[in-house]
Amino acid sequence: MRDRLGKFEVVRLLGRGAMGEVYLGRDPKLGREVALKVITAGSVFGDEAQARFEREARAAALLNHPHVVTVYEFGEDEGLHYLAMEYVHGEELETLLHSGKVSKAELLEILAQVCDGLAYAHEHGVIHRDIKPANVLVNRHGKRPRAKLMDFGVAQMGPSGLTQAGTWMGTVSYMAPEYLDTGKATTSSDIFALGVILYEILTGGRKPFTGETTTLVLNRILLHPPDPISSSDLKEVPSQLLMVAEQALAKRPEDRFPDAEALGQAIREAMKVPGPTSVGTPPAPPAREITGQRIRVGKGGNGHCLSLKVALRQAGPGTEILLLPGTYRESVVVDKDVVITALGEPGEVVIEGVAGPALLIQTRAAQIRGLTLQGIADSPALRVSSGAPTFEGCTVKAGTTCAEIQGTGTAPVFRNCAFLAGGPVALRVEAGTLVRIEGGGILGFQVTGVDVGAGASVSMQGVMVGPGDGVGLKVRTRGQATLDGCTISADAGSVEVEADARVQLSHCRLMDSHYAGLLALEHSQSVLESCDIGAHACAGVHVLAGANVVLRQCRLAGNAGFGASIMDRGLATMEGCLVQANGGTGLLIHHGATVQARNCTFSEGRSLGVDCSDGGQGVLDGCEISGNAGAGVQVEAGGSLLLVRCTLKEGLDTGLLLLEDSQVTLEECVVHRNARGGILLAKEAADPVMRGGNRIDDGFLRVDGGGNLVRVAPVQKS
Repeated sequence: MRDRLGKFEVVRLLGRGAMGEVYLGRDPKLGREVALKVITAGSVFGDEAQARFEREARAAALLNHPHVVTVYEFGEDEGLHYLAMEYVHGEELETLLHSGKVSKAELLEILAQVCDGLAYAHEHGVIHRDIKPANVLVNRHGKRPRAKLMDFGVAQMGPSGLTQAGTWMGTVSYMAPEYLDTGKATTSSDIFALGVILYEILTGGRKPFTGETTTLVLNRILLHPPDPISSSDLKEVPSQLLMVAEQALAKRPEDRFPDAEALGQAIREAMKVPGPTSVGTPPAPPAREITGQRIRVGKGGNGHCLSLKVALRQAGPGTEILLLPGTYRESVVVDKDVVITALGEPGEVVIEGVAGPALLIQTRAAQIRGLTLQGIADSPALRVSSGAPTFEGCTVKAGTTCAEIQGTGTAPVFRNCAFLAGGPVALRVEAGTLVRIEGGGILGFQVTGVDVGAGASVSMQGVMVGPGDGVGLKVRTRGQATLDGCTISADAGSVEVEADARVQLSHCRLMDSHYAGLLALEHSQSVLESCDIGAHACAGVHVLAGANVVLRQCRLAGNAGFGASIMDRGLATMEGCLVQANGGTGLLIHHGATVQARNCTFSEGRSLGVDCSDGGQGVLDGCEISGNAGAGVQVEAGGSLLLVRCTLKEGLDTGLLLLEDSQVTLEECVVHRNARGGILLAKEAADPVMRGGNRIDDGFLRVDGGGNLVRVAPVQKS
């Protein structure tokens, strides 16, 4: 390395990376030390490294904040580009996180300072896009740590940014779900990354979304809640920080903190609580929700009473009731707006019903944290008959139905709860009821995992349903269900939608049943977006009479039967779907059904790609049908199909097979490299209508009167 870069003296090498090197430098005029970042000569990253340098210089030029590293100059010296910036005598937050030498309280103050610096950057239109501990330098200002956010090399400035939309920039473990999904970064994407760092601080360096490969990490960020934080992780800090982390790591941007400043304030407010408020995993409720009265229940530990029933009689609205570890054999009616919190590890505080449900909720806004509820024979463990209680980190177990939610207008919320059913139903939501489920699991059921009653409504986010012997989710007449990021694996089918019911599924996985991933019954409506549907014995999607199903960007793969079967008078709209490697026909358009498919792929099936049977009709626009063992497209007697800008290729049989009395129109289509031929016509089949310059490389074949295949010339029609 040369002795000088521009006006700066080069002192020594500080570090080396894939794109460049960092040197300690000195400004001889001002006598101050600087960090000099340069692009490595001959770097394979070349132009990208230079573009990042320029981006970092332009971004940092907009910023002058005590918690952002200052960039002094961007220059070129004899073809070598360099960046001169503030030299910070300190260590990376990444090192401090894993060293064990710095308390969690101090690390949290460092993170709050990073929030301040990032908030300033956001105010000036700069989105960092690579927030991570390695990009935070920490030094000492007296006894206090001082954080400096650095490396704006992948930053986005202004609404358009400096990279193409859809291009990921940054470090995968810290990327927000919407950024992974679209490639478009926002200020909320940076807040999600701060949430990952907060989680790492609380857990001593663990990441919230883990996997052996990058693909598994991406999957967990997109579809699963963060790994649980144990009680031992919260011994040094107030458990309110768990709620802060959960909000910062919310899947939806609108559920996170509105800005980085608000996140920093929440961290500092939580740290004002004098010591951990609970040794259990559930977070204590915010102070504004408690009147200041606390009642401790249990033997030893300075318990005020031995019974939850007694504690409830003594409690006023807003009282926090703390339950010490143990099994409480009593059936309790909660008819006051109290907070009931379990102390201890998960499963150590058990309420076991003796005459009816373990808990019967009859109040507007009770909060239940960390309890295990155990039902008895013929009685649920939990029944909510009115109000909108909140359950967090609870386990609900029963030999029959785990939980029953009743009452018009009831709207309970379950966060990270587990429903372990030993009987027919895990969770039953009765008519007129609203329920929200966030995270957690539902398993062990024999008939239904979540049973949404007539007119009821359920919202589920990041929930694991199954394994279980029955149907994972059943939505009854006029019921509604909205699922985001859920996984359902149940023996009798993933989702069943009855007459006039509605479901909407986004980023869900419907897997591994002996029937169908989605069963849409008469006159139901279903919308599935970015879902993965596979390993079902009958069909990925099975649509019955009068049902209406919309599939957008879904993957229907590896089903032993059909990919999608649309039956009598069913209606299906498919857009951007991949239907692949199914044992039966990829898409079956049955008698009287109608299908519109646009930009879909039907490939590598062990049977037909698309089969339009008697009375079925469909339009395929911009679709690819390739590599199927049977005909790419088969149109049976009475079937009607329009193919526009479609490609039928590389099949092991015929590209297009037309039977007697079928009606087919091809417009600007390509048929080539099919093993048996391009278009095969049965003996009495009518020629397809050909419009707009089709390319049929494999030729036309027809079955003659003797059953032989003969080549014929196509008929071009306008």
